[in-house]
Amino acid sequence: MTVVLHQWEISPFCQKVAKALSYKGIAFEAVNYNGALAAKVQGLSKVGKVPVLDIDGLRIQDSTRIARYLDEAYPDAPRLYPDNSLLKAQVELWEDWSDELLYFYEVYFRVNDPVALNAAVDVAMLGRPTYERMVMKPMLKTALKAMLYFQGLGRLSSEDVEAEFHRHLARIEVTLAATGWLVGESRTIADIAVATQLSEVIRTSQRMGPTILQHPRLAQWLKAQA
Repeated sequence: MTVVLHQWEISPFCQKVAKALSYKGIAFEAVNYNGALAAKVQGLSKVGKVPVLDIDGLRIQDSTRIARYLDEAYPDAPRLYPDNSLLKAQVELWEDWSDELLYFYEVYFRVNDPVALNAAVDVAMLGRPTYERMVMKPMLKTALKAMLYFQGLGRLSSEDVEAEFHRHLARIEVTLAATGWLVGESRTIADIAVATQLSEVIRTSQRMGPTILQHPRLAQWLKAQA
């Protein structure tokens, strides 16, 4: 069986799928669509976005749909979603919170950190002529800021955004005190989803990355999933 993950290298959603595959012990090949290759993403699925998982020609798009499929197709491997219906509901709430809210903090800190933004532009520029960078950087910055504005974070002051982010970190720290995991006694897709978003902030944001690691339980939890 051939398993191929079509991804954009710095996407936390693609990283979420990669970590889910690794957790379940499924060997896979990753194909990156960085830079000029991004034009080929439209042909991978009807949605035209990555991640897309290809299993012997069957293509599944969207990180959550992929995670659910993996538990169905590989039931004997470690489960991403608990069998218990209450725990499963809690896991899905954390996963949705990560994908639909926490992600925008990652985008906010990336676009407002000059080093992180330049790193994202570097990935987008792969295979493109150097002169395009003068256009690519402002285009990418404008697109991300517009997305944040309509989502809501882009309308807040930086002080308010950081204060809210600190509150989210504190909630995660308190939750981890119970078992060391977000839900139940073992790792689930909730842990994988949240950890990938926070790991991207650590990797890209010189300002906010160290703030995350100041929370001892959170730092230990991230290290356990590295």
